[in-house]
Amino acid sequence: MRKTFASLALAMITLALAPQAFSAQCPLGNATLHGSYTVFGTGTIVGVGPLTALGVHTWDGQGNTVATFTASVNGNIFPDITVTGTYSVNPDCTASLSESDGAHYNFVVSPDGNSATWIRTDAGTVLSGTETRLRNRQEADASRSAARRREAQRLRN
Repeated sequence: MRKTFASLALAMITLALAPQAFSAQCPLGNATLHGSYTVFGTGTIVGVGPLTALGVHTWDGQGNTVATFTASVNGNIFPDITVTGTYSVNPDCTASLSESDGAHYNFVVSPDGNSATWIRTDAGTVLSGTETRLRNRQEADASRSAARRREAQRLRN
């Protein structure tokens, strides 16, 4: 009986503290997403057929976005589709997006803002995908150099 009570108490404490642990993952809010990302999604539009899309999604860090992509819908190719939108990133890294074409998405952003995984939430669609931040060579080199400096500092301490 004591073991069961102790396990239950530990589980309750863990669940009580979990929201606090997750609450600071994305403290920058909308600024977590900034820059251009490759976007890839695939799924089905009920009654129409399969859909795959690939493009570039640009986030301004202030809640506005523009996406330009090519879509294949049931084998028909639609290039250069552009939509605008507004988004909101929560402190726990969950987020939502509404686009100018009427589409709505929920997604989860990595705490560093370098990637996101999303799902479209409109009835009649089964569509999900990922986004990965694009970096030019200088940004990537600077990021690697900063990581090496942080690691060297950590090893010195």
